[in-house]
Order: sequence, then structure tokens, then C-alpha cells
Amino acid sequence: MEEELGRALKKAKYIALKYVKNENIAEEIAQTASIKLFLNYTKIDEISLNNWIYKVTKNLCMDYFRKHKQDKELNDELYYLDNLPHEEESSSLSNQELNLELYSFINKKDREILERYYLKQEGINELARAYKLKQKALKNKIYRLEQEIKLYHLIDSDVIYFKPVPATKLTKKINSFISSLVKALENNDLHSMSRYLKDTKFNDAIDRIHIKSYETCKLQRDKDDNYLLLIGYLDFEDKIKVFYISFTITEARNVQVIEFPILPKRVLVIGKEYCDSKTAEKKYLNKRGVYNQKLGTTDEMKAKGIATVIQTKDTF
Repeated sequence: MEEELGRALKKAKYIALKYVKNENIAEEIAQTASIKLFLNYTKIDEISLNNWIYKVTKNLCMDYFRKHKQDKELNDELYYLDNLPHEEESSSLSNQELNLELYSFINKKDREILERYYLKQEGINELARAYKLKQKALKNKIYRLEQEIKLYHLIDSDVIYFKPVPATKLTKKINSFISSLVKALENNDLHSMSRYLKDTKFNDAIDRIHIKSYETCKLQRDKDDNYLLLIGYLDFEDKIKVFYISFTITEARNVQVIEFPILPKRVLVIGKEYCDSKTAEKKYLNKRGVYNQKLGTTDEMKAKGIATVIQTKDTF
């Protein structure tokens, strides 16, 4: 889905640029079009996708001209653009079908804002006046809510590995949890994390975790409504170490730890000469976060010297 959204964003920007003749404005319109696509994705069949992108992007351009018309020349241009021939779209894909009640983690007032902005096509100026907000504050709020929805769909999809989405409450809570965890392990004070650790199962390896610097994390969908948080860090010998934490997300969108630490059977690092760290995930992981074996099996990579085992359960 991410690849399709990326292609849609490029197509929408290309269409918008033909109308508005301004790179920045076209980018904003394309972003809005891609969000609309994200929210309506399950309702659009593959055959109608291009038509849908064209129609929505064109309508957004029309909205822009209507809101910014200043003189007769622009009105004439608007009339011309409005009457350009365009591809047909199925009427069954109307935004009116979008059910914002699905996103129960967004409060009623914020859902109302999204409804008025996306479904009723009300402008930022009008909404800012209605809710007594500055335009910038309203734009930031809408962006944050869009990110919350994006994270919801990532968590609820078949994508196993995904990075925390910025500007979301859940991501902030996960980051706060990680910060508290690192500090607690550094100070040997898990009591300070008691709000996360109700009924948590602790494994013996916890005594072997000594964090010099926290390096990275990755979320992994587990069974049912549980998740795994991979923590990567450097120990005091500057060795890379990895462990998992099993957790669930409560109805209040809080982190509740189920078990930790969970150790992987082994951790391999692929040599820098064989992969670029910036493109490694895209190149060697499928959409479910599973290694695609393009460099061979783990045993083959070890035998060829492509990868080195840096951690096992016994050597953690």
C-alpha cells in the first residue's frame, strides 16, 4: 500500500502542477489528495484508481482557485479549467461514505473537524473561525490527526514491521516508555516504570541488560492485539545488543508490558560492503518485515562471510 500511495502522490502532484503552476501549492494539494486516498483506499478498486486520483486532485485545484480568485482573468481561467474534459469516476466512491466513527481514539470534536474538512470540504479559514483557532494551529491539528489515522491503519494492517509514526499520541507514549525504560535499566530501578509493568512477566536476562546508549527501536505486530518492540542499544563494551518487549495497547492507547526481555535466537549483521543501511530495509525486507533471502539464507550468509553473528541467547 505504501508504494501505491507514493505513486499516487507523484501522480497527484503532476496533475496539480498542470493546474496551479506552483510547486509548493501543487505539493500541498497532492498531499491532501493522498490523504483522501489513504482514508478511502479500501473502497477503490484498482481499475478506478487513476480516475479517482485525477478527479479528486482536479477538484482540489478547483477549490484552491475558488478560494483564491482575485480578478476576472483568474475567473476566466477557473471557467476554462472547470470545463476541461476528464476521466469518469464511479459515484460510489464519494467521501460521504467515509466513516470517521471507526477512529474511536479520536475525540468527538476532532472527528467533527475532520468531517467538516474532508467530507464537507470546508476550508481552513472557515474552520479556524468556527473553532476559534489560528490557522497554523488548525493545520497542525489536522496533520496530527491524519498521522494518528495512518498509524491506526499501519497497526491494523498486515504490515508487520513499521517505524513509529511522528506527531501521534501513541508514538509519543511509546517514545516516553522507551525513555523511561532506558533510564530505569541504567539506574537499576524498574519500580519507576510500575505504571507500565502491571502483571508483567520478567525473564532472567533482565539482569544482563546494561545500556550505554539507546540506538533504535522497531514495532512488530505479534499475535492477537499484542506487539513486540525491538530495542537496539550499545552496551558498555560498545557491542550492539538487541532484545524484545512484548506489550499491548490498552483502550486508552497506553502501553502495557506483557513480558520482557525476550531474546532472539541470534542476531546477524550484514557487512556494509553488501548493503547500504539507508536502503537495506526496502531491499531486503518484504512488506511483512520478513527477510527475503536475496543474499541467501542466514547459514549461507555466515558461510560466505556476508553476515556475522553478533548475538545469541547464550552470548547475550
